[in-house]
Amino acid sequence: MFEKKLLFIIFLGFILLVHPLSLSSQVWWEDSGRTLDYDLSSFKILVLLGDDFDYQELMVIKTLLEKWKAKVIIAGSEELLTGHLWTVTSKGLEKTEFRKIKADLLLSKADVEGYQAIFLPGGNSPKNLIEKNRELVSRLIQEGDKKGLLLSAICHGPYALAEAGVIKGHTTTGHKEIMKNLTEAGGKYVSEVCVTDQNIISGNWPYFESFALSVAEKLLFPGAGKKSELAEIESHPALRAIKERRSIRRFQDRDVDPFLIEELLYMGTWAPSSNNDQPWRFVVVKDKETKSRIFDLFAERMKDYYQKRGIPVERIKAFWSGHFTAPIFIFVFSQLQREEADKEFSEIERIWNIQSVANACQNILLAAKTLDLGSCWMGALLVIEEEIKQILQAPDDARLMAVLAVGYPAEKPLPRIRKSLAETAYYEKWGERF
Repeated sequence: MFEKKLLFIIFLGFILLVHPLSLSSQVWWEDSGRTLDYDLSSFKILVLLGDDFDYQELMVIKTLLEKWKAKVIIAGSEELLTGHLWTVTSKGLEKTEFRKIKADLLLSKADVEGYQAIFLPGGNSPKNLIEKNRELVSRLIQEGDKKGLLLSAICHGPYALAEAGVIKGHTTTGHKEIMKNLTEAGGKYVSEVCVTDQNIISGNWPYFESFALSVAEKLLFPGAGKKSELAEIESHPALRAIKERRSIRRFQDRDVDPFLIEELLYMGTWAPSSNNDQPWRFVVVKDKETKSRIFDLFAERMKDYYQKRGIPVERIKAFWSGHFTAPIFIFVFSQLQREEADKEFSEIERIWNIQSVANACQNILLAAKTLDLGSCWMGALLVIEEEIKQILQAPDDARLMAVLAVGYPAEKPLPRIRKSLAETAYYEKWGERF
C-alpha cells in the first residue's frame, strides 16, 4: 500500500512538471493525501470541453480518474483548447496564466456509445460550449441521460446540464453564479461540496478530490445502499459530524431550547481532562444587552489593531455583528481546584489545563452539529478577558479560554481546504512522508 502511494506521488510530481498545476507553495484545492484505491479500468469517461476552461480543475480530476485506471477522453469544441490557471496573490486568487491542451477528438465526432460517464469541467467552458455548440452538446448530454450514463459536472459545469434540460427534479450544487440557471431549469440548488442524485453528480470548486471520489463511487457502486469501505466509514454519523462541522457566523433569529443547551454542556463535561480535574466552567448568556455591551468593548479595543492594517472599523463591525446574532453565548473558563505544590511542573500543568478545556469546547461544537445547531469558537474576545470577567462576575482565579456562539445557522458555508497529509503527517520520525 505504501509503495503504491509512493509511486503515485512520484507520478503526480511528474505531471506537475509537465502540467504545472500548483501556483504557490500552498495548494488551494482539495488534496487529502490519503491512499485512495479504485479500479475504474472498465469505465470510459467523455469530457465535453470548451475554451477558457478551469485548467487545475480539469487536470487534477482527470489525473485522479486516470490514476484509478479510467479511460478519459476529451471531446473539444476545437482541436486546441485554452484553459486558465489561478495564482495566489495578496488580493486572493487571480487568473494570471493560460495553458493549452489538445483534445482527443472534436465534439462533432463524439458519441456517447461505449461510455459510462460524461464530465463537464467549469470555468467558462460550459457557457462557451452552449453558446457555440448548443444543439450538439445538448444532444450528447440528453443521449447520455437516456442511456443512463453518469452525468458529472463541477463548478460552472452544471450550467450545461441545466441548458440541456436534464436536471429537472434533481438536487444539484455548483457555483453560486449559476444558482438561478439551475433552479429555473427545475433543479433544487443546495450549498454542498458534492451532490449525487440518481445519475447526476454536481460539485463545487475547489473540492476536486471529493468530486472525483463521488464519480468513482457511483460508477463502481451504482445501486442504492452499496458503498466502498471508505464510503462506509465516512458515512458514520460521528465521523460525518467531525468532517461537516463548520464555523457559523450568521444565525437565525430563533431561540434555542434550554434543554438542548443543557445537553451541549453535558457533552462538554465528557471530555478528557488531566488528572480528571474537569477544570471547565461554563457561563451561558442569552441577554442581548450583555452581548451588545461586550461587542462594543471588543470593537473599541480592536480599532487600533485593524486601522494599522488598513481595515476600516465599519467593515470589522459588519463582520463581527453576524457572530453576535447568535442567541446563545457560552463563555468557557478554566478554574483549578487545588494549589499546585510543585512549582517545577506549574507550566506543563497550565498546558494540561488548556488542553482539557479545549477538549470540552470541541465536544460542544460537535454536539451542536449533531443537534442541527451552528456554532463558532471565538478566540478573539480573549483580548477583553478582564472586562468580560467583570461583566459576568467571574472570580479572579478563573481564566477565560473561549467564547462559543451557538444558534440555528442562517448560512451553510463550504469548508476551508485542509492541508494534505503529505504536509502534516510523518512515518516513524519527522520528515518521513506519510
